[in-house]
Amino acid sequence: MSTKRGALMPVWSPPFERPPFPMLSAELLLVEFEVDRDELQRITPAPLQPEEHNRVSAFVGRCSQLSHSLSYHEVAIVQPVRFGDKRGVTVPYIWTSTDTAMLAGRELYGMPKMICDDDHIRKHGNDVAGYLRRNGNLMLELSMCIDRPASVESLPFGADFTFVRHLPSPDPEHPDIKQHLWVTLQDFKVNSLWAGRGYVAMHHPFSSGLTALKPKAVTGAWYGTFSWVLPWAKVLRQWEE
Repeated sequence: MSTKRGALMPVWSPPFERPPFPMLSAELLLVEFEVDRDELQRITPAPLQPEEHNRVSAFVGRCSQLSHSLSYHEVAIVQPVRFGDKRGVTVPYIWTSTDTAMLAGRELYGMPKMICDDDHIRKHGNDVAGYLRRNGNLMLELSMCIDRPASVESLPFGADFTFVRHLPSPDPEHPDIKQHLWVTLQDFKVNSLWAGRGYVAMHHPFSSGLTALKPKAVTGAWYGTFSWVLPWAKVLRQWEE
């Protein structure tokens, strides 16, 4: 492989190394909830299909993933999807607090990452809370009361992620390029995992469609610490549109 393949601009002096990206630690507050079916179908990129249920998960995380970011805040919506007989999750909305974490996810894997304010998961007794803010404005909040230990099998999604990467054309006479990617996290480890009673609320959506999801019943909540390795993705298909 070329030493420049997969490197980000400027390729003559890239901001960080190419994959794999080991997640040294990820402290996550994760809440699963039901959403509006019509909106779920609208935001699902072809050729993916939404799962038959109407559940998604939101997480707030404090993460350390090298080589791009030693410490950063991240918030995302995680959506279970199908592709033929394959099942995984995609990420219709995601925010992160460092430009390098945004670049790694957005330019390489096609995640729609945007910048958010830096923050930390808040803890008091067995209560845990996390927030998404942009320029001080509250967009999303999660919280839970920790009740009991949980197993990895209870989590609402696994290690398979899939993205439809969109490369817009700067020339209206040339088509956009799309790539369907599949990536499976490697060496996934659960260091601790707890379940409990969760809460989710959406506020200022700004350019996102967060409030259009119309959160309904909360179906699960977890707090845990994890590690994994994000490897190169596999391009299943590339086309022009």
